[in-house]
Amino acid sequence: MVVRRWTGDERGGIAIMTAVFGAVICVLAALAVDLGSVMLKARQVQGAADLSAMAAAHDLSHAEAAARATASANLAEVQAVSVVKGAYVADARIAPADRFSPGVLEPNAARVEVTAPAPLFFGRLIMQRDAVAVRRSAVAAIPGGRPQAMFSIGSRLASLDGGLANALLSGLLGSNISLTVMDYRALAGAQVNLLQFSDALAADLGLTAGDYDALLEQEVTVGRALKVLEAVAGADAKSALSKLTRAPIDARLKLKDLIGVEADARHGLREALNANVSAMDLIMASLETANGDRQVALDLGARAGLADLDIMLAIGERPNKSPWLTITSKDEPIIRTAQARIYLKATTSQALAGLAQVKLPILVEAAASEARLKRIDCGAATTVTLAVRPGVARARVGVIDEAKLKNFKTPLTSSPATLVSVLNLVTLKAHADLEIADPDWTDVTFSQADIDMQKTRTARSRHFVNGLVVSLLQRLEVSLLGLDLGGLVQAVGALLTPLGPVLDGIIQPLLDLLGLRLGEADARVHGVQCPTQGRTPVLVR
Repeated sequence: MVVRRWTGDERGGIAIMTAVFGAVICVLAALAVDLGSVMLKARQVQGAADLSAMAAAHDLSHAEAAARATASANLAEVQAVSVVKGAYVADARIAPADRFSPGVLEPNAARVEVTAPAPLFFGRLIMQRDAVAVRRSAVAAIPGGRPQAMFSIGSRLASLDGGLANALLSGLLGSNISLTVMDYRALAGAQVNLLQFSDALAADLGLTAGDYDALLEQEVTVGRALKVLEAVAGADAKSALSKLTRAPIDARLKLKDLIGVEADARHGLREALNANVSAMDLIMASLETANGDRQVALDLGARAGLADLDIMLAIGERPNKSPWLTITSKDEPIIRTAQARIYLKATTSQALAGLAQVKLPILVEAAASEARLKRIDCGAATTVTLAVRPGVARARVGVIDEAKLKNFKTPLTSSPATLVSVLNLVTLKAHADLEIADPDWTDVTFSQADIDMQKTRTARSRHFVNGLVVSLLQRLEVSLLGLDLGGLVQAVGALLTPLGPVLDGIIQPLLDLLGLRLGEADARVHGVQCPTQGRTPVLVR
């Protein structure tokens, strides 16, 4: 009865529920206090991580020390500070988590993780400890991406020959060109801002301003590109350019075959293009790119002092579609000069014993020289180091199949050449072969002063031979067929000896205009970006 009365009595229920809920509220309040403590500490640690990352990115050479000092100055207790230097690429095509690449040679960003204790007040009774570790990370980067360099290979225009240059340009343009030596010097000395040229060309093509990716995909005629170049060139070069633009030029080129951009360098391309190039270099590179796999004939007999001199020039495509100029932050791509073949058929002005003239066929093959970016030092003194390798050069005295001259996919074979035939009774044949090759890369370093002055530096093969034709004639193997005429070989030698310097004086300047040099490779750095210099880092993650 008593039990039933007690169980059925509902008086005091509110008090019991209040007591239970009060206990729960006290527990929740205790947890809220601890949670708030942890969250507050997390915000403090995140702030310290942000500041530490910015300090590390600002002084990448002492990133760890800068991060630790900043974290200690902003947190009362710091358990650990972890610093990782790397490269950050602000590319929308890349997932945010993948834009930071640790452990690169030329970092532009730092990732900092800070760990600090958050005190527990009531949770320590449950967790049996006084604090929990809170970890927060941040990534700060220097705007502009990784250090980049713009460089080219080829081009040697120190000594310009008006007649030779006119013959070459006429052959490449398909129109008769007559420029003076002063015109060529004006073009060689005129510096054209590549960014200004690109913007003007984009406007001429009706492209969106600043869309350089779309511009590089465009195909234009060389004539149109030269008209734009004329519009942006200085006053000294306009006269010479106007003579070129008056000629009909239908050869076409893709701009990406002229200017190459490594994928990581596309961000900030506008700034990267802000560098100067020679107007003459730009013209020759455009014509070579547009005339790949083309054969031209040059008429230089009058200037050589010979009875007859026929020159056939074949320009091949740059290997792997290598551009003339590239903007990159890595050791890729490798840029290469165009391949070239020159076939000369020279006839002496003097006859042998008054009976026959000596005819000398010479084939010169110049393989591509190579250059790649090796290192950019953005320290107190900015330097750019390129690895350069001169191409293989080969010269032969012999007869070839002229129809195969422009086919660079197959090697040319030569047979002994008939130098002279006397009354079809006595035939003098000869053959010679000379090769210059250097398999090693040579480091070429450019200072900031070299870059500002657009200085060209040369890597030379250890097997370089001065006077190619002279050296070739010294290796001449002569065979006499027919009658035994004692002094015939000596007489032929006496006629050929003066030809060496004459033909060298034609071949070497011609290769110079093409950006080629036997046993040598010329490289130039047009500009360098060091985003770690003079810029305030920003938080990127």
